[in-house]
Amino acid sequence: MSKDVSALTSFEPGVFIRLNDVMTGIRKLARVTDSGQAYIDLDSDDCTPLPIYTTLQPEEAGNILGWGLYLVDHHPEHHPAWRDLCDRLVNSGEGVLTYNRAAHWAFVNRTFHFDEALAAGREESAAVAAGRKALDDMAQQAGGQV
Repeated sequence: MSKDVSALTSFEPGVFIRLNDVMTGIRKLARVTDSGQAYIDLDSDDCTPLPIYTTLQPEEAGNILGWGLYLVDHHPEHHPAWRDLCDRLVNSGEGVLTYNRAAHWAFVNRTFHFDEALAAGREESAAVAAGRKALDDMAQQAGGQV
C-alpha cells in the first residue's frame, strides 16, 4: 500500500470496481468515470465523482457479462439461473449500480434467488447513500457547498 494517502489509482473508464467506503466501513461496488481516476457510487444524475485513492484498496470487480462467462466456463450448471436472475434485475426498474450490486452479490455467493440478490443490492446502495449523506452533511457544516 502506498504511504502517500493522496496517490490515485487508474482503471479503465466504465468498469466496476470494489473499494473501501470510509464513511460506512463497507466494501462497495462503484463505476469508474471517464477520467479513469474517479468513481460514482450512486444511481443519481448529480452524483459527485470521488477520486480513486490507492488507500481505499480499489480492485476491478468485473461486470455482469464477465461474471456470466465465468459461470459458463467454470460452473455451467449455474448459468441458466444466472441468466434468469440478470434478466429480472435489468428489468427491475432499479438503477444500474443497484442491480449490478445485486448481481455481484449473487455471483460471489452463488445464490441466484431474485429477492435475496435484489435485497442485497438495495442494502448496499442504501448504505452508500447514507455514507454520502454523512459526507455531504460534514461538508456543509464546514461551510462547503453541496
